[in-house]
Amino acid sequence: MPSDLQLAFDALKDKQARYATLYAYYHGVQPIRYTTDKFRAQFADITARYTENWCSVVCDSLLDRLSLKGFKLDDKAASDSIEDLWDDLDLSLDSDDIARDVAVCSEGFLMVEKTETGEVRAFANQPHLCQAFYAEDNPRELSMAAKWFDRDGHANLTLYYPDRLEHYVAQKPRNEIQEAKAFAPDPENPVEKNEYGRIPLFHFQRDRTSRNGELQNVIPLQDALNKLFADMMVSAEFGAWPQRWAIMAAGTDASKLKSSPASIMKFFYDAEGGQTPSVGQFAATELANFLSGIDHIATKIAVITRTPKHYLLQQGEMSGEALIAEEAPLTRKAGKYSNRLGVTWKQAAQFILELQGHVVVANDIEPIWDDVRTVQPLTESEIRLNNSKAGMPLDTQLEREGWTDDELAEMHKREDANQARSTDAASVARDAALARFNAGVVPGLPNATVGE
Repeated sequence: MPSDLQLAFDALKDKQARYATLYAYYHGVQPIRYTTDKFRAQFADITARYTENWCSVVCDSLLDRLSLKGFKLDDKAASDSIEDLWDDLDLSLDSDDIARDVAVCSEGFLMVEKTETGEVRAFANQPHLCQAFYAEDNPRELSMAAKWFDRDGHANLTLYYPDRLEHYVAQKPRNEIQEAKAFAPDPENPVEKNEYGRIPLFHFQRDRTSRNGELQNVIPLQDALNKLFADMMVSAEFGAWPQRWAIMAAGTDASKLKSSPASIMKFFYDAEGGQTPSVGQFAATELANFLSGIDHIATKIAVITRTPKHYLLQQGEMSGEALIAEEAPLTRKAGKYSNRLGVTWKQAAQFILELQGHVVVANDIEPIWDDVRTVQPLTESEIRLNNSKAGMPLDTQLEREGWTDDELAEMHKREDANQARSTDAASVARDAALARFNAGVVPGLPNATVGE
């Protein structure tokens, strides 16, 4: 039976190269793949790199819809506390980082702890530095977590349990360690009590049963797209320019023959062969075939990842209804992400409040997300109007769209102010009309008075 240290080391070591590759593709650092060694050798001397990064489009189109704005709960003191910490700890930035990690690598982590001075701090941890382990009899129960990092040229690895923390240190940095036995208990602090009574590392997952992020099925298509794009650029450089040829008499050194853009290829013949001088031109390479292939791959990526086609392909003008319909799969995917991430965010917020001295049930905390839908003002107003006619309060509709309590309160404040101004204006008009009537002016007849 492997030790916990061995399990943690193996899991952390296993994800290093995989996550590095995923993030490289996300950032556009992508190799050109060739189908055979012959073609790889043929293009080995080409110094330019041609890539068109659609991995970032797939992830960013989703991430643009995953914006956590804060938390809502009925306990006023706890609500004020988490709101202050949200701003003080810049948790909105950590939320964005975690969502990106989950989209790219399928998982993200948030560490919550108290400093030596008693202040609460929370920060996102990169997924290649952390690992979560769950109880076999309860896949929702975190039984152990691990985190490793380099400090002063030494790799440090900490195992987190509900009751304790075990600290290990190695004499080399992480990338030079090949075996778990390189780690030994930290001589200064091998074990310390976990005062929290729970593991302070929160694990955000795209899927509990899969380690695949959004890019797992995109990378092969991205490789094919880059290959087509690179081939098109090479063809444009060597085959799209006019290349002319000439047949002439022998007597010139054949080593001078060459093929290059806008050049003339010369072929020589034996005068006794009956050949006559002639000239001509090779047809230019048709680049439309490459563009058609690239568009085909873009369509495949859109279908596989539920990314709207107009994010990848140039399309004509679309109506609001058509745009909403095309983006519906992405909207549903973003909704699933927000629901799954929201469960862990509730647990993290509950722990943050607990460290602040507030006793709150996690399910009483509601994460507030920006609306994941495509917003079309005209269509949205029609939906609100129809819902209001059906009896749904406007506040309920706005809450479902992601409005916070402060935003709703501000709306009601302005409504009250507008109502007050309307009431004042009506009162002024009434008083003026009454004064005119008392003065004998007949309404609707400016030049007539009472009695005429």
